[in-house]
Amino acid sequence: MNRLRWPQKLAIGTGVLLVLWGVAGFFATGFSGFAGESGTWVIGLRVNPLQNTLHVVFGAALLLSFRRLRALSGTGLLVALLCLVTFGFGMARYDEQVVNFLNVNPGSNALHLVAGFAALAAAQGAAWCRQCDRLSALRTASATSAPPAPDHRHR
Repeated sequence: MNRLRWPQKLAIGTGVLLVLWGVAGFFATGFSGFAGESGTWVIGLRVNPLQNTLHVVFGAALLLSFRRLRALSGTGLLVALLCLVTFGFGMARYDEQVVNFLNVNPGSNALHLVAGFAALAAAQGAAWCRQCDRLSALRTASATSAPPAPDHRHR
């Protein structure tokens, strides 16, 4: 197996964190009260089954796509968008008129923000690595196909 690059390592770390948080949340909540406020906490973070499902799906997506940079570019961007939208819904819950259907608190909201930017960094890093690989391949191809330089020593 090739050496993993930093975007792949970041995707693995972020994916594992999200999956573990989601699974731990299911141990605490089960499947009751799927989308709604509850007093269920995991390591200082409020959870509910809807939020747990999102975490497991987002984390699994990153873990399934980290091997190929092209797949990681697209998947990471999608996970980043969804995590940041989840953060936005969490921020909206501070308005007394909005139902806290994700059961977030400031700690879980911060984790959504960090996970979103980590997924974004992994996606952009994977795209950057792919671009560097293409440039390197072009340079190698042009260096091997160029005619040898004339030898001016034997005049």
